[in-house]
Amino acid sequence: MRNFLYLLVLGGCFAFCPTQSKAQQSGLKKKAEIPYLKGESKRIFPANPDNPGPQKGGEKSWFTNDHCFVEDTDGTLHWFGINNPYPPKGKGLYRYHPYLGHLTTKNPEGEWKRLPHAIDESKGTEYIGAPYVVKHEESGRWAMVAETWRDKRRLEVYWSDDLHNWESDGKAILPDKLWISSRDPHIMKGSDGKYWIHIVSTGNKGVKQSQVLRIKTKDFVNFEDPETILGINDNNWATLMESPFLVERNGLWYLFFTYAHRRYAETIVVVSDDPDHFDYEKNTLTTLFGHAAEIFTYKGVQYITSCGPEDKHYLNHQSVSMSPLGWAKQR
Repeated sequence: MRNFLYLLVLGGCFAFCPTQSKAQQSGLKKKAEIPYLKGESKRIFPANPDNPGPQKGGEKSWFTNDHCFVEDTDGTLHWFGINNPYPPKGKGLYRYHPYLGHLTTKNPEGEWKRLPHAIDESKGTEYIGAPYVVKHEESGRWAMVAETWRDKRRLEVYWSDDLHNWESDGKAILPDKLWISSRDPHIMKGSDGKYWIHIVSTGNKGVKQSQVLRIKTKDFVNFEDPETILGINDNNWATLMESPFLVERNGLWYLFFTYAHRRYAETIVVVSDDPDHFDYEKNTLTTLFGHAAEIFTYKGVQYITSCGPEDKHYLNHQSVSMSPLGWAKQR
């Protein structure tokens, strides 16, 4: 209870208050720092590319969802993400998904410049989703992993030399080993020198549960078999989690993921001292406000974002919001 009151005073997050006694609590949780949103999570740009404003009724005609941030060699920050109009009559919300938006800035709390869509499938498959972009150090090119919908929903790789022009290799990532709901990649360079792709899925190794999987690659052409790093026994047909993101801090690992099918804007944080294994039952650390949260550091400040929602409630802004991310040391 003391930790709960401490977090409540800090503000900016909803604390997860375990029912265990202190003697039973995980030693990891006692050592861990608690992430929290420092102040208000503010909108950083309008979802609608034309930005007609609420007076003209067009502000809520577009929405955002999963997204990512990457800094280029000139120090410019790029945003890539799902950015679509609500579907026209006869099209489905989760099937008509034609655009990946692209914006840039050198001040994430200031003005963002909107660029042409990074990928436009409006005259093609009408579906592109959940991108993540990293610099492939070995080739000097940029790699994007995104969800596509060709013969079925799948993950594939796009390449770019300049972060503006993208081409897909047209090949699905591990098509015979990933469940159809596998999506929402997060990518980082691992301690083994390989690129770790984290996705949500189910059915890995025959287990029907909500899972976060890791797929390793060196070249984004050849991929190792997926390994489950977190599983929740909450279902037997599809993953109920979304948007994993892994952070290493002071020798501990923090796995953020959205529990969107329980609450749309609920981001859970699970702590571990082993990046290959996270225990949801024992080591859930806190709950944050946010959907499809991304974490990035730019000019020495660490930020956390949220996006969406894909509905039209009165005060919702349908776009991307951002707040500095704090880390509270426990007493």
